[in-house]
Amino acid sequence: MKKLVLLAALFILIPSVLADWFYNSESVVTNIKIYGDAEIVPLTPSGYVESAAVNMTFFPKQSYAQKLLKFETKPKAELAGDSLKFTWKNPEGRIGFSLDADVKTTNTIAEIREKIRFPVGELPEDIIQYTKPSETIDSGNNGIISIANELARGEDDLYSAVFKIADWTKNNINYNLSTLTADVSQKASWVLENRQGVCDELTSLFIALLRAVGIPARFVSGLSYTESELFPENWGSHGWAEVYFPGYGWVPFDVTYGEFGWVDPTHIKFKESVDSDEPSTYYNWIGRNADLKTGKLDIKGDTIEKAGYYRTSLKLEASAFKDAISFGSYNLVEAAIENPNDFYYATELQLSKPKEVKIIGMELKSILLLPNEKKKVFWILKLDGDLVIWIKNILTRFPWW
Repeated sequence: MKKLVLLAALFILIPSVLADWFYNSESVVTNIKIYGDAEIVPLTPSGYVESAAVNMTFFPKQSYAQKLLKFETKPKAELAGDSLKFTWKNPEGRIGFSLDADVKTTNTIAEIREKIRFPVGELPEDIIQYTKPSETIDSGNNGIISIANELARGEDDLYSAVFKIADWTKNNINYNLSTLTADVSQKASWVLENRQGVCDELTSLFIALLRAVGIPARFVSGLSYTESELFPENWGSHGWAEVYFPGYGWVPFDVTYGEFGWVDPTHIKFKESVDSDEPSTYYNWIGRNADLKTGKLDIKGDTIEKAGYYRTSLKLEASAFKDAISFGSYNLVEAAIENPNDFYYATELQLSKPKEVKIIGMELKSILLLPNEKKKVFWILKLDGDLVIWIKNILTRFPWW
């Protein structure tokens, strides 16, 4: 999928300078390396460990949008369900384990073609757990219930209800790295009260709001790509959500990235869970008068290849109320967007501008289009500075869409 950028500028930008090209690739191949270790610590001179095992659930797995091109472990690990098991006999000193994988992710969307009734009706037994409160996703909190009910009031379409909650979470909770803690994430109720959080905390609140109105949702953890200066490396740990749509299954929503009903191919899925704070690595050992001191997982991502460019099927036409505006004047920009597909489509519209132009209100607007639906989006512009900008053709439909 892709995000749509409308340009209001004196010069038209060419595709190569658009910052979102990487995220709109048709596919991305990434190498992922995971390292972990532990130390055998005898508590007495005769202390020993007879056997040790590490069960790791945090690693890339095969899925409809994710293909494993290479998957190597050291020592050789046993794959049992969603867990990798490393084992050692009579280990001494420091033991280590690693995973080296190449993962190909593709740009896909869940094609939901029909209206699904909301509130949600009867659910499969294995899905019900994803409607219940958990330790971090405390959806039984009164504040969360109140906001969720307000957002969902009057809705009878599941996709529309989920979209409203996702859009509210993205626009009302500030992304703030200062809330990051060394051990565990803040609870969803804390995020709501303080109106700030990091990606996993925003996602926990989003899931809690959904569960508060009976919508099944689960936490997804893995890696994603960013060019933000806030992070020392481009690839890093990330959390987003999957929402259960009866008849279709699990559909991804990332409130941090503003991707609703899809995620871009820089999202590499490792694990899904009921709660965001669920452990991902389990250590156990058998021995006498000895302990196992564990270290943290070291995870690295490196881009191998990015291919193609996703061309959205959406149709977009835009115009300005006035052909020209002068110093201190206002203008109205209208974008008419059409979804020619027979399935729901959510995207973002952004109006890019020169520094002399101010946008009154939000620059970035999320929009949900039902199958074959047309909608209009508006921006109010104000021109600062003592010059005249001719904006007869400030908005254009780019041929590379």
